Amino acid sequence: MSPPAARVDNEDMSTPPRTFRFGAIHSHRGDARAWADSAIEVEALGYSTLLVPDTLWTPSPFLVLTAAAASTSTLRLGTWVLSAPLRRPAEVVRETTTIQELSGGRFELGIGAGRPGGDVDAATLGAEWGSPRHRVDRVHEVVTAAHAQIKPAPDIVIAGQGERMLRIAGAAASTLALPVSPDTDLDQLAALTDRVMTIAGDGLELSLSVTGVGDDIPDWLRQQLGLTPEGLRRSGAVALLSGDVERDADTLTRLRDRTGISYLTVSAAFAVRLAPLVARLAGR
Repeated sequence: MSPPAARVDNEDMSTPPRTFRFGAIHSHRGDARAWADSAIEVEALGYSTLLVPDTLWTPSPFLVLTAAAASTSTLRLGTWVLSAPLRRPAEVVRETTTIQELSGGRFELGIGAGRPGGDVDAATLGAEWGSPRHRVDRVHEVVTAAHAQIKPAPDIVIAGQGERMLRIAGAAASTLALPVSPDTDLDQLAALTDRVMTIAGDGLELSLSVTGVGDDIPDWLRQQLGLTPEGLRRSGAVALLSGDVERDADTLTRLRDRTGISYLTVSAAFAVRLAPLVARLAGR
């Protein structure tokens, strides 16, 4: 196998950068009509993808995305992200095949090796959590099964930054979701994406989650990590947007130029507020 291509900043590349796209992360409870309405709104606002997390306290992603698929025509649908240690490959193949068919091929299979605290979920489900190597092995098993058994195969989104995860992503994924600390600055993020491209090559779409907008950040950042908007601004947190369309458009364009990141995901709480920014940048 040839070594991955060395990293070159976008401004020095002869090929144009990837166009921007945006995903909205929803995890609310509600009936099928409520989920259909959410999907219709996300599609109308110009977002590329409706994303649903995979936890024990949020709805089953495959079920609610089915409601979203039935009510939309262009919106892509994704898990954000499945916890591979808690899922058998055959189960993922079955569920993914079904939603691929129902959505007309609009599904994106997001998967990772498990979030912090996932061992508690595993114990609740009676599943084996295993070592880090075991969990990454399960990611590889699921991705391999999806490619081999699902036709057409879904786009694969892998969340992770460990060396083995990056090699799996480089070989089998379309998108890499970068799990970074909320206070990560541009230089730190650029160093990470340099490493990603050295290990995985430069063929992956790179994704980053928006931390907050202005003084609005998720409660869990305050309660669990003790973070504040003021502290994030002092640290130069690149994923904290200002709420000003032109300023944020410039910020994200510079981010893409420096790191190659072109896919931004946002909490549903920010989706309407950021819609003008999405309209400004999506597809450009």
